[in-house]
Amino acid sequence: MLVTAAAPFYESGTFWAAAAVFATLGVGVGAMWATLRANNPKRRLAYWMGSTRLVASDHLDSLEIRRHGTFLSEPRVVRVQLVNTGRRDISSAAFDRDLPIVMDLGIPILELLGTESHPPISAAPEAAAQGTTLRIGPGRLGRKESVTYLVLVDGRPEYSCQHTLVDVDVKETDDLLFPAPPFWGRLFFGLPLALAAASAGAWLFKTL
Repeated sequence: MLVTAAAPFYESGTFWAAAAVFATLGVGVGAMWATLRANNPKRRLAYWMGSTRLVASDHLDSLEIRRHGTFLSEPRVVRVQLVNTGRRDISSAAFDRDLPIVMDLGIPILELLGTESHPPISAAPEAAAQGTTLRIGPGRLGRKESVTYLVLVDGRPEYSCQHTLVDVDVKETDDLLFPAPPFWGRLFFGLPLALAAASAGAWLFKTL
């Protein structure tokens, strides 16, 4: 009795036809996903709040700090930082009903001391102190831009954030954020270090 062995599955015309269909579908889905990602980049906003004493605690007994004649028992500077970490600008239109971002410090804000922007040429959204809150915006925050507001308080703050931003993923961070240097800046700073490390490695290899 003569038994004929079946041909390997990869020699079947049906297999290659099905593979071609799946490959075409995969390319199509990938192209659609790339198009959607390019046309609908996510908006992301990270925020951080922290305070620094104006005077170290061990010097409070020997110093007396007043503001407009009012004694301050524990003066602190609070930094409120916003960073656009997404791939798209956050425009003024993202503020629903033109309502601001409200950063509540839990204690009265005595004064808005200043604003820092990165890059320095970018215009920071306007902010105003009202009671225990710092109200920010509406205003545009460009892609990869950051803004830091400095406010004066007396006491230890407790932080909370409220916002009505539309289609913006807002998250609190555990530490102060600083924008990463541009690619070329990282290259020019990192290249000499890499060359120095390579030279040191070559010298060490020759001496062994």
